[in-house]
Amino acid sequence: MATDKKRLQEFRGSGFEMVKGQPDIHGWQVISSDGQRLGKITELIIDTVAQRVRYAVVALTDNKVLQLEKRTVLVPIGFAQLHPADDSVILTGVTPYQLRALPRYDRTHLGPKSEIDISQVFGREHTSLGSNVGGEDLDQSFYNHEHFDDRRLHRAPAQPIAPQPARREAEELPASHLSSDDAEAIRRRHEQNLRDEEEARRKGLL
Repeated sequence: MATDKKRLQEFRGSGFEMVKGQPDIHGWQVISSDGQRLGKITELIIDTVAQRVRYAVVALTDNKVLQLEKRTVLVPIGFAQLHPADDSVILTGVTPYQLRALPRYDRTHLGPKSEIDISQVFGREHTSLGSNVGGEDLDQSFYNHEHFDDRRLHRAPAQPIAPQPARREAEELPASHLSSDDAEAIRRRHEQNLRDEEEARRKGLL
């Protein structure tokens, strides 16, 4: 039976507070590891059970060169690296291709389906995502992964990051990454799941 209190919640309005001495990164600029401006942090998603940050909510900006459209996505916190000198967050190991493949963030549908789709975009296999995929929450084992290691936030950057003019990517993806067709399929499936859930709510089935 579902409970009113969800395990994953937006930080604002959750009743939680920032740990003393930690910066509030809401509104910080998000840039790639090579200095491309990607967007900004608009929210953090916390795990109310483990009391840890699990995701950054990133509002992407339109970027025709990187083929990014203006929309909001979730990025696992383990990919983020703080750069307090200029109030920015560096996404390490994240490509424009992966940002394009991420499903659009919808706070009303924050749960296992969205998390699984996001993790698959970043190369995790379905069989490694925990045993409670069909339940209200994923198993704790799902979060025992470097994608959710919030200690990585404080890694020292290899070199100073300065914003660079956007340039068209010419990347060759490893075989372990999804093809563009696979990424689009994940995105379509996620959006169909949202429509199915909304229809079920209208019929009083949820």
